[in-house]
Amino acid sequence: MEGQVWVILERLLSCVDGKPRRCRYSDREILRVILWAVLHDRPMVWACRSEHWRERWCPESLPDPSTVSRRWRRLDLQTKAYAMHEASVRWLGPGGRYAAIDGRPLPIGGCSKDPDARCGRAARGMGKGYKMYTLIDMRHAILAYIVRPMNEAEQTVALTLVRNLPDTVTRIVGDGVYDSVKLHRAVEATGRKLYTPLRENRVGRRQQERRLQLLRLLKRSVGKRLLESRNDIERTYGQTSTIAFGFKGLPSWARRRRRVFRWMWGKNLLHQAWLLAKKRAA
Repeated sequence: MEGQVWVILERLLSCVDGKPRRCRYSDREILRVILWAVLHDRPMVWACRSEHWRERWCPESLPDPSTVSRRWRRLDLQTKAYAMHEASVRWLGPGGRYAAIDGRPLPIGGCSKDPDARCGRAARGMGKGYKMYTLIDMRHAILAYIVRPMNEAEQTVALTLVRNLPDTVTRIVGDGVYDSVKLHRAVEATGRKLYTPLRENRVGRRQQERRLQLLRLLKRSVGKRLLESRNDIERTYGQTSTIAFGFKGLPSWARRRRRVFRWMWGKNLLHQAWLLAKKRAA
């Protein structure tokens, strides 16, 4: 399966073009090295040595680790990297109208001196590190994601995240933390609807009409089944961790927000490539 996944990654890399002026390596070559390191759960310095590559896939020359780090700081390269993820979503085809939204804690050690990490709510308690906020459809495909420090409110980050959804998605399901009047209005402004449990299971007299509709809907069996579909996002998180090259937690070299995003970009893209490989084999 690893070989099939890498073949798909190479196809995605073929869509990346361009090279900054006075640079020896193209954007495609830099991203290829990053993905090889993430695929094998190794730091960038490991992937910059030819003896760690399979002969059939090893480039003629490899950049220095400092070159990879410096080039990743460029916003244009990160934009091209995320465009690869968006391309993988398109290759998977239509995924239905529904998507689930949630945040996945990415904790680090409490003694870490990472200046970008913050303390915030993690699973059943407090933690230090980052969070990846994701929108996932019922095929377990990651439609969009953002990496932020752990202290940022999920409702605030969701305001940005929902703008990156494919047009085919018209229904978003979340847990009670996303029950925000501001967020409901922002989602409605994009032509979609947000379904969440209501805080304290009640609505005030001056609340917006959308939350009154939700109150009536959640009293019916169809509303309860709709909220239960959010469990698909938990299954996706479990799925991304059980595959051999999946996410097993942030490694010690993934510190600072740009490196955390780089690692999660690679792991999410590997998951998408794995879904594409399964689809081709079916």
